[in-house]
Amino acid sequence: MPFYLVTKVENNGWNTGMILNAVPQPNRRRIVAMGEFSPTKQHGACEEIAHPSTAYGRRRRNWIDAHGSVPDGQVVDASCGNKRCIALRHAYLRPRVEQPGTYRRIADRVHRLKVGQHFDVRGVGTDERSRNRFRSGLYAAASLDRVSVRGLPDGSVRITKVGEWRSL
Repeated sequence: MPFYLVTKVENNGWNTGMILNAVPQPNRRRIVAMGEFSPTKQHGACEEIAHPSTAYGRRRRNWIDAHGSVPDGQVVDASCGNKRCIALRHAYLRPRVEQPGTYRRIADRVHRLKVGQHFDVRGVGTDERSRNRFRSGLYAAASLDRVSVRGLPDGSVRITKVGEWRSL
């Protein structure tokens, strides 16, 4: 499949660029025309973007532009708890929760609980992506116990043991 060298791109609205003139380049790297960034809007003190998955990358890029690289094991999160917020004044670094062995230790602690008891795990994050990764990692590690994972506004999660799985 030949790659194309884009010689002219026309902006035709929202976030797309229309390629008007492309010349085949058989042995070259692919060159992709980039459109404008997704538009943002003000929502209170937050600067929101339309898609939460885009907000994660945009927050990180904004942090790198303002403060330099993000250290290994750290994630740029929004302190306001809005998963679509990309405002630099709301951005902060927090530890990434996916460190080796974390889920197994938490699953062991859940296993020692009685049904209905709970505990909180701090530093998971307020964005949906971090909480979903934490939840799926914990579910895999706590295979014998039925657990409920609820996000709290301060970035922590509440883990409640709701039962035990029975083998048939």
